[in-house]
Amino acid sequence: MVICPKCNAENRPEAAFCANCGTILLAQPVVIKPIPTEPVPPKPTPPESVTPEPVLSEPIPSEPISSTPAEIQPALESVFVSGFPSRPEGSIFGERFRYTALVSQDEHDIRYTVTEICQPPAPCVQICSNPFCCTVHAPTGVIQEKFCSHCGHLLDQQLPVLSLEEADYDRFDDQQQVIDLLLAHPNIHPPITLFQQDLPGGLRYCLVTPYSQELPANPEVSQVLDWGLQLADSLDYLHNHGVAFGEELSSASFGLAEGKIVWRNFNNVRVLPILADREKINNVRLLALSLYWWLTGKTTYAVDTSLTPSLNRLFHQALVGEGFNSGAKFADQISLAIKAGLTPLNLDYYVGRRTHPGKTREENEDSLLCLTLSRIQQGVSQPAGLFAIADGMGGHAMGDLASSLAIQTIVQKASSELASLQNLTPEEYISWLKDAVQAANLTLFESRQKADNDMGSTLVCALLLGNQAYLAHLGDSRIYLLRDKSIQQLTSDHSLVQQLVTNGQISRDEARFHPQRNVILQSLGEKAQAEADIYTQELLPGDRLLLCSDGLSGMLDDQKIRIIIHESQSPQVACDYLIDAANLAGGEDNISIILVEVILA
Repeated sequence: MVICPKCNAENRPEAAFCANCGTILLAQPVVIKPIPTEPVPPKPTPPESVTPEPVLSEPIPSEPISSTPAEIQPALESVFVSGFPSRPEGSIFGERFRYTALVSQDEHDIRYTVTEICQPPAPCVQICSNPFCCTVHAPTGVIQEKFCSHCGHLLDQQLPVLSLEEADYDRFDDQQQVIDLLLAHPNIHPPITLFQQDLPGGLRYCLVTPYSQELPANPEVSQVLDWGLQLADSLDYLHNHGVAFGEELSSASFGLAEGKIVWRNFNNVRVLPILADREKINNVRLLALSLYWWLTGKTTYAVDTSLTPSLNRLFHQALVGEGFNSGAKFADQISLAIKAGLTPLNLDYYVGRRTHPGKTREENEDSLLCLTLSRIQQGVSQPAGLFAIADGMGGHAMGDLASSLAIQTIVQKASSELASLQNLTPEEYISWLKDAVQAANLTLFESRQKADNDMGSTLVCALLLGNQAYLAHLGDSRIYLLRDKSIQQLTSDHSLVQQLVTNGQISRDEARFHPQRNVILQSLGEKAQAEADIYTQELLPGDRLLLCSDGLSGMLDDQKIRIIIHESQSPQVACDYLIDAANLAGGEDNISIILVEVILA
């Protein structure tokens, strides 16, 4: 519990506002209760003649409940199942909850809507009055809360509608661990209480939860993505409290309440002291599969043409790729997909480039390629571009020749094939880029063999198609992504100092001044078969892709590069300023830069 510094009231562990006086509370670490070490008795099973409702391995949406809770009963009050009748109207459950409507009934399970019978001073279940929050607050002790621990608004004085599930066998015993956590989040409807009642017809087991409706069938794409953001955020909240779902989610796992999607039905969860990454990744996969099902109706992932490329990549990473070990990371990628738009954007590239021998070298052994193609089809501008920097090595003009041969070979391949590169799969674009790099590598390798010298070249190459970038890399030239006010190095140097950094032997700052910083471990022309690293990167309007030789990255640290680009009026001005800054810092090597900004056309 968190103690309020103003009124000394006890609050939930994660409370942002005091529930008694509304004071803002400092963030507190979540305390997860340990799991009891006593052996857990086996769960009772239903009568042999009964087959329990199966847990579906895929989320199957139900038809939306169009009636209000009070209107449900007339359609169902005549239903009676032999051996397990529903309660009559006006019944009281556990001396605490009053019957309001019958929702559904089968042979061993009945669902009602109920309201709580409040008997002050005993606290009751309450809901936040803020329509954008509506967090349900189960009682935490003997004092009634007054303010929402999530947003600080007053709690509603009107009693919320609750759902009560009644069974003739004990299938709720694992819910107590979740109840004890006192979860309070706008997108979570946890169990509130469970109890038993001994009636003339036998013992009945009851579970009370907040009321929610079923999800609508065939939701819009924008609606599903909004649900995904809400569920991903609240999944992190559950993980922070040690709650992990099992191997499946069903349609019963989600509901709608006050216009928001909520996690509900915690029958298939475990509460653990610490969650491993594999538990979190699996849970995010289950959530991603639910979103994918709502969008496509498919229960296994395959590229779906009804989805945008950004959405296909999102689901590929979540369901087939390495996945996401937190809801926040998954939510970030959903946000990027939303920013990229649900329909193709009209895009263009704004390109700057410059090369300079530096202050200490007489020759410039770098070569550059900037090739762009404007394409407007059906009113949509989706440009293409091929950009590359080769930093030659070998001495005695061999470096100059090596970089020139590499770029010339790529130009020859691109000039005849780039225009036809459209409507291909990501795998086909990657294959084309690999072929281009290999062609350049083979040219250098054969020239090196004939001349019997050690010439070679680094290479960074970017194939851009619309908002998608396919990147290749050999050596210590680099590619950076600049987004908003951040900079991220997308490539990892094939160098001795990078290997030392990776092994923890030196820091990144030490690598910039290490005496062996020029030792390259991979380059073009060294072997008959190139071993380039291949990357893919989705680009958003406003993103800038920076390709550079080590003459820039060796002189300026990443944040200096970011500041200069961010404060420059255009990509070309940024390139000019970067060259000047690198020379002022020493200019110890040839400096080459290509800066591509993605803009809305």
